[in-house]
Amino acid sequence: MLNQARTTGDPGSREKLLEEASVLYGGDFLPEERSADWIIARRESLQRNWMGLLLELADLRIARDALSTAIDPLDRLLAADPANEAAVQRLIISLAQLDRRGEALRAYHRFTTALQRDYNIAPLPETRSLYEAVQQGDSHAAIALTSQSLSPAEAASLVDRETSTAYRQGYKVQIGRSHQTPLIGRDQELEIMNQLLLASEQGTRTRKKAASLPLDTQRRPQCILLVGEAGIGKTRLAEELSQGALKRGWAVAWSRIYAQESSVPYRQWTEVLRSAMAHGLWQRQEISKHPLTYQPLSTLLPELHDLFPAVIYPTPLSPEQEQLRLWEATLELLNTISERTPLLLVLDDFHWADASSSELFAYLVRRLHGRPVILVGTYRDNELPASNPLRPLLTDLQREQVILSIPIQPLTDEQIASLLSHLPGTMVQYIQTRAAGNPFFAEELARTVETQIAPSTSHVVDSHSARSMAPNLASDIIDTELTLPDTIAAVLELRMSRLTPACQRLLGNAAVLGGSFTFHIIQQMEVGVNANANEDTILDLLEEAIQAGVITEEGTGTRINYQFWHPLLVSHLYDQLSAARRARLHRRAAQVLQEVYRGHEEEGAAMIVNHLVAGGAEPLQVVHYAALAGDRSYNLSAYPEAEGFYRIAVAQLDEHIGPSLSNATQDERSQLAYFLERLGECTRVQGNYEEARHLYERVLAVRSYQRSYTTPTEYQYEAQIDALLWREVALTWYDVGDSLHAQECCERGEQVLREAGVVGGAAWAILRFQESYHYLQNGNYDEAHKMASEALCLFEEALQKQEPSRTNAFQTTGTKRTLAGDPVNLGRIQTLIGVIADMAGDHHEALTSGA
Repeated sequence: MLNQARTTGDPGSREKLLEEASVLYGGDFLPEERSADWIIARRESLQRNWMGLLLELADLRIARDALSTAIDPLDRLLAADPANEAAVQRLIISLAQLDRRGEALRAYHRFTTALQRDYNIAPLPETRSLYEAVQQGDSHAAIALTSQSLSPAEAASLVDRETSTAYRQGYKVQIGRSHQTPLIGRDQELEIMNQLLLASEQGTRTRKKAASLPLDTQRRPQCILLVGEAGIGKTRLAEELSQGALKRGWAVAWSRIYAQESSVPYRQWTEVLRSAMAHGLWQRQEISKHPLTYQPLSTLLPELHDLFPAVIYPTPLSPEQEQLRLWEATLELLNTISERTPLLLVLDDFHWADASSSELFAYLVRRLHGRPVILVGTYRDNELPASNPLRPLLTDLQREQVILSIPIQPLTDEQIASLLSHLPGTMVQYIQTRAAGNPFFAEELARTVETQIAPSTSHVVDSHSARSMAPNLASDIIDTELTLPDTIAAVLELRMSRLTPACQRLLGNAAVLGGSFTFHIIQQMEVGVNANANEDTILDLLEEAIQAGVITEEGTGTRINYQFWHPLLVSHLYDQLSAARRARLHRRAAQVLQEVYRGHEEEGAAMIVNHLVAGGAEPLQVVHYAALAGDRSYNLSAYPEAEGFYRIAVAQLDEHIGPSLSNATQDERSQLAYFLERLGECTRVQGNYEEARHLYERVLAVRSYQRSYTTPTEYQYEAQIDALLWREVALTWYDVGDSLHAQECCERGEQVLREAGVVGGAAWAILRFQESYHYLQNGNYDEAHKMASEALCLFEEALQKQEPSRTNAFQTTGTKRTLAGDPVNLGRIQTLIGVIADMAGDHHEALTSGA
């Protein structure tokens, strides 16, 4: 019945079952028997369960404001155990809330008398402070003080009793940290852990039936290790499990250890036992009845020292025996608690545990089999050096199958987007890239963004206007690079602090190469900046970084790549370099890459140009590699990347030329026109029609500046290019539905051809093709067919007269490809004729034209 009460989710049903169970207890089990160990153990177990259910029954009644009825189970418990401190605290609070202050004070005096008489100890400071608050008539202070010793659920019930009716609507028990975000993307891991809790509950009920089975067949893990990097969500997952366990009637105790405490013996277990005592899971008076068993606990908890008489052994115990007695006492205490209620112990940041805590952990994990006790540890495997004794210890426990290790993987981009759904889309994408699936990093970056956006929108009264401003502000923050939050920087700095200064310097230099690098490149860079660098030294430093988990190694032989652990580590290391050092390292990286890609520079041009720009190289050197990188991207149809490189080329060439084109040579003006036209093509393909129009217009302006021709043929050739550029401007008008301006641009192109005396050729063919398209849009099929047929004849004649071109098609513009006889244009004209014929009802011509 007690198990049924603790597994039901309905408070009313639980209270009824607990009340029925309390009535079934008729006193001590076989009280006349004083010598049989099994009878004594059974008697004490039943009594503990009865006392525990009376406390739980009182808590349920307090939670629903039934304070008068809560007093009854507390009185029954104190009649059997006058020194039960948890019951006294609840009784004092209940009486004080009912304005029965005198009875509350008398209850305290009876308790102190019993405590002194039976155990010769004083009440806990929390109980004393509670008494003083009630004595002064301050029930609010009494509630606040009691929250230090009662469980969060109990404290919440008393506070809500005084302040509002909110408790009647339900409450959420606080476990772990405050301000927890929703758990996202961990359903599978949480299900595995909940199944283990369920198996433990079921195993407890069937333990006696399975006692005759071989031990190995009953073995199941009772410890879960959540393994992953800092910020990946291990603690958050443990918090969610703890909250679910509380709702299922489990007792939960947490401990967290910090790096500074890793040398304190048993620090983690001290915190666990104190947490359990603070939540009423065990009483000082209860363990004082068994001094031989629990006396070693006083070394962990000095406040228990006065509970036990001094134990003198005939011969002094060895350190190993003293340690074993402490471990056995801890195990017995956990077993005692688990007889009353299932127990979940959470050991957060277990990688910082001292050797003694680790050994006690292994001892308990191996011996808690069959008990309703689950241990959960959060653990960073990359924080442990190879020499740490915890590594082989965990390996042994995994081999024995007494622990279950669950690796916590990074979240997907979709899950990060769900976590940051309150942010503008542009900022979410930016954070997705930088956080690389780490939810803590994502949340901290988001918090920094919100901090920077808030001052800019604080003057806006209308909330809708403020929200509409946020995307633009987020884009501005991205453009200026987000400052790394101190919380993230601290995590990264802690990771780096385990490395030697030489290794940190090497990785700082490597950060200018981005997220990955090869051994050859980092070796050449180090030789260039450090005269003492040699291959063996660099390999030693890289191996040190690999062992620390700061970088990973991929590949074999001469094709080995090194990858930084996280993108934000690269940013952190890069930001720590001075501006002068960064520029020097970037220039050195560019030199190394130029040597690596000598003879096939276009393959590495993208990396080289980025280093040259960051290193402040000469503009013309940057222009050369930007052109190579832009052309390579353009030929791969990677237009956004090509656009970026052409922009760099234009900016650097503008810087070199200065404010006036008069400073430029003819070759430099031609080069600028080439970059601008390629840039216009890239922007138009991506739908940026207005910008493409301005770029084409600038091409025309650059080409017309102080232009001279040596022959009439050259004049006519350049005129045809200008006409085709006017046609490109016309297309940008067509793209936005402005046919009038488009037609005017085509007419400007025809005028250029007439003034130059051009009477045929590909340029006229393209203009006639465009005019045909214009007529088709206006429903004039006859004129459209006439213009298209004329365009076809002109283009076929141009192809017959065209000499084989020696120009590299991959390094020329669209206008020059057209004049060179690009057959793609022929196909477009034939397709247009077929479309016109089909729309005019001439299906035969439509089929023969290839429509």
